[in-house]
Amino acid sequence: MPKVGMQPVRQKQIIAAAIDTIHELGIEQSSIRQIGMRAGISPSLITHYFGSRDELYTLVLRHLNRELSRATVEGLRQANTPMERLLAIAAAQFDPAQFQPAVASTWFALWAGLSGNAEMMRFQTIYERRLASNIAHCLRALVPAKQVEFGVNCLLAMIDGLWVKAAQPTSRITTTNAFPIFRDYVVQLVAQLSRREDGK
Repeated sequence: MPKVGMQPVRQKQIIAAAIDTIHELGIEQSSIRQIGMRAGISPSLITHYFGSRDELYTLVLRHLNRELSRATVEGLRQANTPMERLLAIAAAQFDPAQFQPAVASTWFALWAGLSGNAEMMRFQTIYERRLASNIAHCLRALVPAKQVEFGVNCLLAMIDGLWVKAAQPTSRITTTNAFPIFRDYVVQLVAQLSRREDGK
């Protein structure tokens, strides 16, 4: 039996090791044994905490979603206006703790497996709906009502696009310059949509 109070620490170690292993080897080549070796923890202990490899990956995805949600909540606490809230949501998507190559690689690997894992699909759907809802709430105060859905889709697509580009080692988009690009895009998009007549 694990020592009392050790489980949260162990889980964080295992999740971090899983992210690094997937980044280095790819999700198909990663195994419980390799993840355990990187974490300095026996494979049997990983199975004790997480069950199967798929269950571990589901919890990794859940962890990543929670970290982005945490960054979003922290940013929103310091925002007052709709534009400040929108930029706070944007900043959370590129939080340095999450927006890094190893995490990006893991996101993409897990996304690719969503269709075959109902629990992972559920967690990802919840997160994406919450993100879209938060963006829409801000946009409703900034642009005509019939432009809100278009604006939400534009911003979601831009987020995903910058994550994809920043994960590529040869890309000009990096984890350093991605957020300034997105921030400027947010400002320009809101200005453009706010000038449109409602419904056009």
